[in-house]
Amino acid sequence: MPFPDTIFGITMQFLYPAFLWALTALSIPIILHLFYFRRYKKVYFSNLRFLREVKEETSARNRLRNLLILLARILAMAFIILAFAQPVIPLNESLKAGIRNVSVFVDNSFSMQSFGKDLSLFDRSRQKAKEVISGYGQEDRFQVLGHELSPSQNLWISRDEALVRLEEMEYTPLVKPLSVIAGRQKQSFAREEGNPVSWMISDFQKSIFDLTTTDSLNSINLLPMVGIQEKNVAIDSAWFESPVQTLNQTSALLFSVHNYAAEDADNIRVVIDMDGQERPEGSFDILSGQVRIDTAMITVMKTGWHTLAIRISDYPVTFDDTYFLTFYVAENLNILSINERSENLKIAAVFSNSEYFIVENSLANNIPYARFQDFNLIILNELSKIPSGLIAGLKKYTEDGGNVLFIPSSDGVTDQYNPLLRTMGANEFLAWEKRERVVGKINTDAFIYQDVFSRTRPNMRLPKVNGSFPYAGSGSKGQSLLGFRDGGDLVTFYTSGKGAFCVVTTTLDDKVNDLVLQPEIFVPLLFNLAIYASDFRDLAYTIGIDHLIPIDKNILDPDKPAQIVGPSEFIPGISPMGSKVLLDVQGQVKSSGFYNLMQANELVYSMAFNYDRKESDLSLADVSTLGENSGYKVWTDPDESDFTQLIESERQGRQLWRWCLIFALLFIAFEIALIRLWKEVRVKSEK
Repeated sequence: MPFPDTIFGITMQFLYPAFLWALTALSIPIILHLFYFRRYKKVYFSNLRFLREVKEETSARNRLRNLLILLARILAMAFIILAFAQPVIPLNESLKAGIRNVSVFVDNSFSMQSFGKDLSLFDRSRQKAKEVISGYGQEDRFQVLGHELSPSQNLWISRDEALVRLEEMEYTPLVKPLSVIAGRQKQSFAREEGNPVSWMISDFQKSIFDLTTTDSLNSINLLPMVGIQEKNVAIDSAWFESPVQTLNQTSALLFSVHNYAAEDADNIRVVIDMDGQERPEGSFDILSGQVRIDTAMITVMKTGWHTLAIRISDYPVTFDDTYFLTFYVAENLNILSINERSENLKIAAVFSNSEYFIVENSLANNIPYARFQDFNLIILNELSKIPSGLIAGLKKYTEDGGNVLFIPSSDGVTDQYNPLLRTMGANEFLAWEKRERVVGKINTDAFIYQDVFSRTRPNMRLPKVNGSFPYAGSGSKGQSLLGFRDGGDLVTFYTSGKGAFCVVTTTLDDKVNDLVLQPEIFVPLLFNLAIYASDFRDLAYTIGIDHLIPIDKNILDPDKPAQIVGPSEFIPGISPMGSKVLLDVQGQVKSSGFYNLMQANELVYSMAFNYDRKESDLSLADVSTLGENSGYKVWTDPDESDFTQLIESERQGRQLWRWCLIFALLFIAFEIALIRLWKEVRVKSEK
């Protein structure tokens, strides 16, 4: 413990006051002096007449010289002893007593892979963290945090354990805003007694820097690590143009590339890896700050799960140069047509030439309610009556992601149709109106007709009807796909839950409605409605963000054990929720790549995980914008500073032991100078 004393009105403390007992050793040079300087030597004179005068003069000079030598030796020894006692002058009026709780955050995100002068910013930040921790006492407690904020990092440990934990730190794909880090430190301090001390060592990227002011009683020390500004080109995302991939069909794969650097990037090579087979896709140039969307054509030759990776050539930041995704190609899509009497030949003709679509017909009095989830599309084909049980079944079906096409009968009544329309959130019908109406608009921005027509001609033939059910009310609740020239819709698209509910306002009888006679309009309506999915399966997930993955119960049995196999293997959490099963992978996926969900040693689901692209933008925040009253202390020029010494000075006060050593050396040099330059003359009379 420091030993206080006051000298010339200045409060001084000794860190090791026990060494002050060594001041008793100052008697040693005094004793040596008394014995050593009583020796005599002979001096010969040719003339004894001046002997008395010489003796008196030399005796006075020798006494002064000897006293100065004695004083130099005593002071040299005294300052050496004081140096061992380590005197300090407190910077504050009083030093805080008690144990310090020191929380040190080390940024271990991928952006810290950038290099400084000689080491990566991550390695350099760990060195500085060691200096910080070494600057505090053995009795203090420490907490070493990374972006993971794992439960083990919340523990308070000794100084030696903290230094070991720094050595064990690794890069993590998890990225937290700095406000979250500061909040975790504050929570940790609130649970413990002691003086709180906070440190943040980071490159302080703009993407995570959200610090403004802090209400913490202690200031938070910010230690910015600045490296060489790296160039970085990243694949931000990738997606298919069509939400569903079909067998033996070529699909357009789009991917977004972003140049985050301040200069243009040339000759960026692209490679597509599908199911382990690589093929080059050429190269491209991208301007500074530009986002480029490119396309690769993918042909699927077999059904089942497929893995796809897009890679670009970019150095030195490489964590975001690959984008992984997976997709599933079913053997076929199932369609259920519920008919009043017999199947609709016009609908059957649309799917007759495609092996991919399988149409099953059912009469209205024999509906397979239990198998609704097996179908991608359910068509209500001109039913005159819609029972309440069917309405309830269709409501649940669309909420879980199913699609319904409702085609009324010209003989139907609104009392039977409107309960279904109300339940699905659609506009209700007015009574059947027999009058000729012509379609005047096709909504090519809607998914159903998107990319169907290369261009629409002004004289393009459009459907016309001579009878329909007008909508009640003035405004439509859905999206118009085919709109009449005089207002209202022939076909309206509604979203219901996670699925779709599409309404045709008239029958498909070609004597009333010639829509079925125009295949360029009618066929895309059925095909795209069958493959539509508002919540189609995600092609990829982001590590640290997507924790819960929904999977259909008909794919994964929640009552049986399952395992995820990939770059790492683990057992996920499984929680049933309605018709879905939630797969919990939080904190267990640490590397990007492909992960397979296995049950009973069989593949049931394939997933792709990518690193968060938040770290791709390497631009740094200006930490100096935090004012003096913000509660943060910014340490400048960290590479040239010894933080162990700085913290000791900050914690203990102004250390004087170095000055003690300097004064000790000066007095030793003074003693040597006196002995060598001031010659002693001693006189002894002889007879």
